[in-house]
Amino acid sequence: MEVDRSGLVAGYIGQTALKVTEVVEKSLGGILFIDEAYSLTVNKSDNDFGFEAVDTLLKAMEDHRDDFIFIVAGYPEPMDEF
Repeated sequence: MEVDRSGLVAGYIGQTALKVTEVVEKSLGGILFIDEAYSLTVNKSDNDFGFEAVDTLLKAMEDHRDDFIFIVAGYPEPMDEF
């Protein structure tokens, strides 16, 4: 399954975690590829939920470490920051 920021981040508090969890569940037994992953952490404003998506992804990676492959990609310099 391939997603980008729009497939993971929602516009309201609490919706991002649900969206990420749904994507992860669909990826179990396969591969989750996040293109331009750095876009999740570029904006650090109070109304941006990219960091919530990353936190939820980290928890899912820990809980399902044997259940799916997780790949992030993007341009080299922004990915260094990510």
